Amino acid sequence: MLPKVWPGFHKALLRGLLLLTLINLSEAGKDFYRVLGVPRSASLQQIKKAYRKLSLKWHPDKNQDKKEQAQKKFMAISEAYEVLSDTEKKKIYDQHGEEGLKQNAGGGGGGFQGQDPFEMFRTFFGGGGGGGGRAGAGGEGMKFSFGAGGSPFGGGGSPGGGLGASLMFGKTVHGVKELSAKSWKSTVAEDSSRRNIVILFYESNLQEFRELKQAMQEFGERLVESAGLVDAGVVSCGKHQNLCEQEGIKNLPAAVYYGPEGEKPKRHPQGGGISFKSLSTWLPKVMADYVKVLKSELDVQQWLPKDDKVPHVVFFSDKKTTPPLMKALSAEFKGRAALGVVLAGSDDLAQKMGVRKRPALVHVQDEETLRGDGFDKEFKKEALARFLSRCVGKHRAQAGAVVKELTSARYTSGDCTPTDSNFCLLFFGDAGSSAMKTTLRSLAQRLKRDPVKVFFVKDVSFARAFSGASQGSVLLYRPKRRRFKRFSGDTSSLDELASFVDGAVGGGSPLPEQVSRS
Repeated sequence: MLPKVWPGFHKALLRGLLLLTLINLSEAGKDFYRVLGVPRSASLQQIKKAYRKLSLKWHPDKNQDKKEQAQKKFMAISEAYEVLSDTEKKKIYDQHGEEGLKQNAGGGGGGFQGQDPFEMFRTFFGGGGGGGGRAGAGGEGMKFSFGAGGSPFGGGGSPGGGLGASLMFGKTVHGVKELSAKSWKSTVAEDSSRRNIVILFYESNLQEFRELKQAMQEFGERLVESAGLVDAGVVSCGKHQNLCEQEGIKNLPAAVYYGPEGEKPKRHPQGGGISFKSLSTWLPKVMADYVKVLKSELDVQQWLPKDDKVPHVVFFSDKKTTPPLMKALSAEFKGRAALGVVLAGSDDLAQKMGVRKRPALVHVQDEETLRGDGFDKEFKKEALARFLSRCVGKHRAQAGAVVKELTSARYTSGDCTPTDSNFCLLFFGDAGSSAMKTTLRSLAQRLKRDPVKVFFVKDVSFARAFSGASQGSVLLYRPKRRRFKRFSGDTSSLDELASFVDGAVGGGSPLPEQVSRS
């Protein structure tokens, strides 16, 4: 038989249990209901109303005289609202307190760990729709700003402290890097030789921010990570006001392309907004372009001698304009490789160079036949970059051991001119015969560590300067002294030619004749 209980026992028991629950919650961490000043039975509308009132009251931009205190209050209010306006988080908190949120990775011990408080504020007051199970835009479409003066970036002109000062990209958008003043220096200012990057300048309280983030997400995935056309970064002008002012940014949002050193920054057109479509249309038009368009065999012959220090690689395209990928590679390999492009319609040149199918890529190694090594992989950025790197390595390994024609273009670029400190071994005639070409190549290989360049000369105007050098003759010329010596031995003998050069370069054998100035 159950013992009798006094009247009101059950009510007292319930009060005791409720008290214990409140004590346990208090011990478990913060009291979010108290932070918002609402009862535990508060409805979602009451929670929204409390957040609206308190967030406006304690926003740091409205409390410049007590900013540190306001910052703490604003963070606490935002943290409480995030939890109590989220059905799942509220349920966990009501049952297990803040400790339960920690264990479920839903809340934040030691500070606000969830949604950015300034983004939450912007969203609540009509800056964009809500999401992720939160209360969303609880401000019924109301637009709000404090209107602080002193800077186009808000926040009363204080760097890093304004309403739009939040970093809204972080590491969440693949292919897009959130830049600080320090990383700007290393990424944009100092790494300028092969710089190729698009920067979006923004504020987190921009009404179109959500669309901007979506555009940059697609940009990062498709044009940065997948296609490899360009790098991408973003700068919060609310956080880094001085940097934005330094770059002349007056209207937000703004997208700017920064090419290699010497290229002026190019700005995305104002008006019409910034979307993935507008960025992908604008970028190919403003990218740095060091690709030489080649239309004829003469174009190639004039292009090849202009820089013997780098390999010359020709891309055959089925398009009528230079593909953006080739522009990107031309910036990446600037100073290391010369890139040319043969566009759709130049079929005779393609046939001359042995290309029957496009796209194609050829590392030109024979200036007479215009033939060389071809690319046989998929035309993706990574594979193309590897091929170009091999071309650079091969060219460097063969530097000085290649026999080329001394043309007017090569002479104009500095070979065998009075400013050239090297000796020039000149064979007058066409080195097309296999025997003579083999001898000259072997000689160039033997002399590659000496200050001697080996050329064949077909232009008769060069012969006149050397007192009418005859076809098939060989001479050694020192441009700085404008003096030369003729070879009188067997031109097919590698040893005799090498001995002739060694005697003159070593100083034992003088160069008796002088070049005519006519």
